[in-house]
Amino acid sequence: MKLSAHQLAQALSASIGADRVTAEKNVLADHAIDGVAPALTCTPATVEQLAAAVKVCAAALATIAPWGGGTAMSLGNPPRSLDVVIRTVRLNQVIEHDPANLTVTVQSGITLNALQKVIAATQQFVPFDAPLPERSTIGGIVAANLNGPRRASYGSVRDLVIGMKVVLASGEIVKAGGKVVKNVAGYDMCKLFTGSLGTLAIIAEVTLRVAPIPPNSATVIAIGSRAQAADLAGRLAGTKLLPTSTFIFNAGAAAHWQLAVSFAGFAEAVTRQVNDLGEQAQRLGMTQEIVDGARTRQYWQAIADLPVSQDRLVYRVTVPRDAVMRTISTIADWIKGEPPQTICADMAMATVWIVLPANQSALDLFPRLITLTLQHRGHAVIFTAPAQLKHATDVWGPATPAHALMGKIKQEFDPAGLLNPGRFVGGL
Repeated sequence: MKLSAHQLAQALSASIGADRVTAEKNVLADHAIDGVAPALTCTPATVEQLAAAVKVCAAALATIAPWGGGTAMSLGNPPRSLDVVIRTVRLNQVIEHDPANLTVTVQSGITLNALQKVIAATQQFVPFDAPLPERSTIGGIVAANLNGPRRASYGSVRDLVIGMKVVLASGEIVKAGGKVVKNVAGYDMCKLFTGSLGTLAIIAEVTLRVAPIPPNSATVIAIGSRAQAADLAGRLAGTKLLPTSTFIFNAGAAAHWQLAVSFAGFAEAVTRQVNDLGEQAQRLGMTQEIVDGARTRQYWQAIADLPVSQDRLVYRVTVPRDAVMRTISTIADWIKGEPPQTICADMAMATVWIVLPANQSALDLFPRLITLTLQHRGHAVIFTAPAQLKHATDVWGPATPAHALMGKIKQEFDPAGLLNPGRFVGGL
């Protein structure tokens, strides 16, 4: 950083207003990332102020971390350097909702719950299942690529984002995509920024696909052994049933496993599918519970919250679909007898979450997970962990051939390495 913290604060104050900049110790401590506290925080109120703040930081070679609701700040490696946290909380407006075309354009700092309340008036919703939706911002969800339980049914975050306005590391405002579904010719830059963890640009605005709120929903929770749950999941895949989510779940090393399957749509269709699956579970000797309304929302939100479990070590393992149960069985055997843990898998997307106590024993599992997933042509990452467990390892695992290309992209967008330096794959 070319300037002292005081000089940088003066420059930012002159650019966006003194009331938008703070160096109060308690505020800085609240915005530390993996134990690394910034020298300043600033809170722009417009996209233009956001761009102005980034431009000041770029001139001073001050490193920047964008901050939405703070729910996913434990993702990634600790930052190599952190001078300024730029908060997007005041960029919280719905810019345009087009119910007829099923799209909405919002500023990046609006929370998911706040957006859902606005568009619910037209019986529509954004099919994101982000953790902690009362705090998670749209910009943060997109930057961290936080997919939830209904991904297989409604699409991933990358599928749902059709337009963006971002601020580059130079302070330049650029647009990508558009406001209608079929608008992109050539490379879709929105997909590049989605999931880049704020290392290529700071997201200022997002245009999203929305969907009609289904009139009815219900969830079947079938309870039995791991083998029974796997058998039922396999039978479900061979039917014409259309679940919105299919998860296998084991909490706290319990003896019994759950296969949770949700359905949504018209009442008659939901009832028929629930009954059909219930009959399959009964034939396998599994007990079952059916939840609907507020209870089903609470059940699935608890699963969506798992990846950001506080003070836990959370692994994300991705393998081909036909290897999910073998992978789960191997991991379950490895951690048998350990303190309470949770294994949860999206059976449709072949993603397995392992939630463990945050200790060295849990961290020592990482090399074994990497070897196991490579055998299945998959990968494993430490999705969330306390700072003290991160400093001795790269949470993204070993480098791949794609890292060199990603480094070239980072060099093009952020040649000085000012945006979230070190936190992303390959130390980008």
